Amino acid sequence: MKTVWFTLFKKELRLGWMAFVIFLILQLLLMALGVFLNFRYGDDGNVAPMVIGVMLTILLLFYVPVYLLFTVIQERKTFHIWMQNPLPGWSMLLAKLSGALVYFIGTTAIVGTYTWVSLMRITEMPQELSLFRITMLAVLILIWSGIGGGITFLFLWMVQRTMRSRIGKWAWIVLIVGIVVYSIIDGKFIESGAFAFLTDWGPIQNVSVLHFVMPDGAPTTLSTDFATADPIGLTVGDIVLDLVKTVIMFILAAWLTDHKLEAS
Repeated sequence: MKTVWFTLFKKELRLGWMAFVIFLILQLLLMALGVFLNFRYGDDGNVAPMVIGVMLTILLLFYVPVYLLFTVIQERKTFHIWMQNPLPGWSMLLAKLSGALVYFIGTTAIVGTYTWVSLMRITEMPQELSLFRITMLAVLILIWSGIGGGITFLFLWMVQRTMRSRIGKWAWIVLIVGIVVYSIIDGKFIESGAFAFLTDWGPIQNVSVLHFVMPDGAPTTLSTDFATADPIGLTVGDIVLDLVKTVIMFILAAWLTDHKLEAS
């Protein structure tokens, strides 16, 4: 079964190669624009590569879901072949997610290097700031969002494919209505005491974040301003709940693949 999984994984890499190249070309063009502006305007254009690098880094938050959307559109005419794979649902979905993460990590390395170099050239940045630690924090956030966004997409894809085999073209409308209804219910849940009970523990303090990115100590005025600012509103409970929801969605997606999905 392990050999079958790696065969499926390599197929996912071949399928996603075009999406990776298209996204990479667009990113390289924007990077080249930043370099051009820097050369064109000299010292006045130093900030251009940094702005573009930060913008591309933020866009990486959506890379995995968009990549997966691109690949499943490519695969829509051969979906029945994918369904004939002897692997269990969780293994098939894991292969698709793993392929996305491989290209995501490669793209992150390229964008991250560009952004790192751009930030190092900004002389106005506080000397106490640790770019290495900021990079570590950014990578963790990007990987977390990539896995969560990828699993969310796979779950919605499985729901849509399952409904399509039963109600045809109306599946998209039902899915959109379902997302709206879920968003309303989720909003009510967040406002409820149950949500506070589950997440209101392990607060992440502003000062803790500041000390992490400035390990050698921050300027006194900055420490004071950061400590008295509005809290970031993130707790360990939020992270744990988000992890539990992601695991549940993956389990449900795998269950739909094994028990409800039909090659349509």
